[in-house]
Amino acid sequence: MATLNLKLEGQLLTKQNNEVISSGDVNVDSCQFEFDENWKGYTATGVFYQDKGRVHYSVLDGDNCCVIPAAAMQDEAPMYIGVFGINGKSILTSTMESINIQAGAISGGEVDLEPTDDIFLSIIANYRSILEKMEEYNTAADNFNKLIEEQNRILEKLNAYDVTEVVARLENLDDVVASFKNTVELILNREFIIRDVAINFADGICRIENALVNKSCICDVYFDEYSYEIAANALILATSCEGYIQISSSIDIKDELTANILVRRY
Repeated sequence: MATLNLKLEGQLLTKQNNEVISSGDVNVDSCQFEFDENWKGYTATGVFYQDKGRVHYSVLDGDNCCVIPAAAMQDEAPMYIGVFGINGKSILTSTMESINIQAGAISGGEVDLEPTDDIFLSIIANYRSILEKMEEYNTAADNFNKLIEEQNRILEKLNAYDVTEVVARLENLDDVVASFKNTVELILNREFIIRDVAINFADGICRIENALVNKSCICDVYFDEYSYEIAANALILATSCEGYIQISSSIDIKDELTANILVRRY
């Protein structure tokens, strides 16, 4: 078992120690990252490869540590290490470091216990997509609040205006508010997000109550970076029912997971 210590100064990644790592290791070797202030607010993911055509990823935990993917050190050859972070729509990347992987007693290519890279990259893309949707809804709510504040300011200054002018301005605001409300209703009728859902499985099933859900809905579950490490080991299915979402797992997960659920209505 080996732990590589790596330090980030801006985007410069430097190795702080040397360890002996053998090919064929699975879930025993790790990386411990130390970040400077430039990385504050970023969700970090380790990047590992021996062949640039086959890059592997590992999400860092709350202690900025991650397990080195077995597929990234299956051969007697240098392994390259980097890290990238996501903060909203921003992505920060590091330089690469390397360590020589020694020949192990067995070949690491015989076992593959990890999700494919295509699945992982899809998770990242969907994570960014759902953040953008949240930002969309938050912007809509902010605009609505600004309209209400403007309306209230007019009412507070009622005596300072000619009544006809006040009525005209209020009618105009009413039209804008009504139009905005219709737009928001159309968005909500089409899709909505259930945020920060606590998912606890009992016999492989978790039921999330929501009156807006019906059998015709399509539900996508997006786990946060810590829950994903656990959920990635299982097949997770979300089924929409009348008034609730049923989430099932192919394995018995004891931990409480956290996720956002995107519900599309048809």
